Amino acid sequence: KAEERAPVAVRLKALESLSWLADLQGDLERAEVVAEEGLALSAEAGIGGSVAASLRGILADVAETRGDYERAERLYEDSLELYREAGDRRGIAWILGGLGNLSNDRSDYGRAKELYEEGLALSRELGGAEPYGLFLNSLGHVYLLDGDHERAMALTEEAVALLRRQGRRGGLEYALDNLGWAALLRGDHELSETLHEESLMLCRELGDRLIASESLEGLACSAGVRGEAKRAARLFGAAEALREMVGYQQVPREGALREPYLKAAHASIEESAWEEAWQLGREMTFEDAVYYAVKHNDGR
Repeated sequence: KAEERAPVAVRLKALESLSWLADLQGDLERAEVVAEEGLALSAEAGIGGSVAASLRGILADVAETRGDYERAERLYEDSLELYREAGDRRGIAWILGGLGNLSNDRSDYGRAKELYEEGLALSRELGGAEPYGLFLNSLGHVYLLDGDHERAMALTEEAVALLRRQGRRGGLEYALDNLGWAALLRGDHELSETLHEESLMLCRELGDRLIASESLEGLACSAGVRGEAKRAARLFGAAEALREMVGYQQVPREGALREPYLKAAHASIEESAWEEAWQLGREMTFEDAVYYAVKHNDGR
């Protein structure tokens, strides 16, 4: 029996890794199919614990990204219970982050802060465990949406520095993107562009289309500020197409950050020119959008 369980456990771990990778790359359908396969195998073999908790956490993240918050909450809570039964404190920290993100998406920002703070404290207890930098970044993101750009900048700068020291690539693209938005909203457009370009290049390396769409919009805002309305429209169009490809539902407060920049750029050129540029952006591939955003300079 033990001999049979060993290869099953190895296969389960492989399915977990594959599902996480697909989720990170925005391939929600594949992430879901693989995670469900893993859970079926887990139930059949009677193997629960942290791997089963992790697979539920992936499914929760997929549901959250699609905007199915009720399903996401159920799955996160199931995952948290399994991690607690297994005594896996690192896993508990990860799920606290997921629940914090879910609260953020539901506009319950006070609860999101509480969960991020709890996760941050637990990560600190674990001795600089992996989620620590990500919690700093998530907390910074809430302050960014709150309009406290100074606090957002401080937390996110700390997150970027920590993730760089740890040599972590996954997660760094998100922190760079958030720091770029904090710089943009403080009026430091040059720094914002540098950060969003770095985030985009890392997104390309990791296959992260979701954060890439955020960084493309950051660069679109900067282009609009410089008076490059056609470039702004093209980048906004590319970002919209990537979001649709991933299936991400942008929360209202995130959209509100972009709206003034988008409206100003849109109003500065003819409607036909704006629509044409927007459509060109929508038709670009992920690779082409990154190349255009980073290499194309319209006189810069």
